[in-house]
Amino acid sequence: MKIEFHYTYLLIALGFILTGYFHNLIVFTSIIIIHELGHFLIAKYHKLEVEKIIIYPYGGLVKMNNLINTSINKELSVAVSGILFQSIYYLIIIFMYQQGIIREYIFNLFKTYNTSILIFNILPIHPLDGSKILNLLLSKIIPYNTANKLNIIISIITLTIMIFINYYNFNYTLILTLGIILDNLIKYYKQLKYIFNKFLLERYIYKITYKKTKKINKLNHMYKEKYHILKENNSYITEKQALSNKFRQKT
Repeated sequence: MKIEFHYTYLLIALGFILTGYFHNLIVFTSIIIIHELGHFLIAKYHKLEVEKIIIYPYGGLVKMNNLINTSINKELSVAVSGILFQSIYYLIIIFMYQQGIIREYIFNLFKTYNTSILIFNILPIHPLDGSKILNLLLSKIIPYNTANKLNIIISIITLTIMIFINYYNFNYTLILTLGIILDNLIKYYKQLKYIFNKFLLERYIYKITYKKTKKINKLNHMYKEKYHILKENNSYITEKQALSNKFRQKT
């Protein structure tokens, strides 16, 4: 497993070092690492493949290489684990402060950074944890492709509100952070078709079965954890048949 520090994090870190804010750098970096460690450990517990961890100024990103059709509950537990581990870490810091192990200045830094990183990460903006959790919850009740598209709309709305609220408080850290998020959001939008085709191809190639069955009219209405019966020319065909027809036509 590889840990990669994004160039924007290195720029922020350099700014802290040059201005003498070493304690700030150590505190907020430790919070980010503990947060991402939570994602990593729960992913490994579920036997999911982790490619690398990327550290950004606002948090981190655990890049994984797994089937899109992985269990929603497994993915949810990975998504919330960063917030959980970060919260436990903060409780430990509170205990250490109460025992006199950490002085008040350091504790106040922990309190400030922990709150800001936690609130920021639960925002429903791709690729933040809040967006992942929302997308997974939406995938339980609406078709997978629709959930992804709705996730982008919610991300854009939330990002716009965030920019409007912080219009008079912009600094280079916020500009870098928003730039990274916007870049990730644009890439996600451009990959929507590829992601959905990969979702379908997995269902075609691998033996993926589910207890729940749903009747739908077209492949775009497929759910993540349901098997489907599709209506075609006033008759019904299985999901496997529909996928076979789609991919055989392409080849």
